[in-house]
Amino acid sequence: MKTYRLFSLRLLQPHEKGVTQVEVPLQDGLIIDMEDSAKKWLIDAVITPDLTAIFEKCQEENGKLIIEAVITSEKNYPATMVTKVRKITHLSDKVSILLDGLMVVRKDDIIDVILESIVEEGLTGEDLLEEFKNRKASRGDNIVENIYKQIEADGSLEFNISEPTEK
Repeated sequence: MKTYRLFSLRLLQPHEKGVTQVEVPLQDGLIIDMEDSAKKWLIDAVITPDLTAIFEKCQEENGKLIIEAVITSEKNYPATMVTKVRKITHLSDKVSILLDGLMVVRKDDIIDVILESIVEEGLTGEDLLEEFKNRKASRGDNIVENIYKQIEADGSLEFNISEPTEK
């Protein structure tokens, strides 16, 4: 297993007009690569108590959340995961949200989506290269929305994270 600092966390929330990215301000956090063939991750996000409602609702409904997690540095690309709330722990003045995650979109997948969309628009040569650099740097809302729709269409929202075994 490899452990990293959780630099940032965003929830992808669907609505009638598309997908909204909701930034979750972190007090602290870790993300652990379980290094298994199923691409499972364990995320521990420490947040303020006023931000727990969406996680509590998800846990009550046994639902899934799509998140984007950035590890270590703002320069790293976000990893998109489907997650399930494993545990919510209220600390003295903070809350620890423990999520089981399954990586569904990696940096290479995002780059593929960006490039495909530019090619579909008919750009070529220097125009294609310049537009690719701009979109890669900005990861605009259209890219996030397309990724969400792709995850939903692939049925990735329905994955089954096996429950941890108690010892």
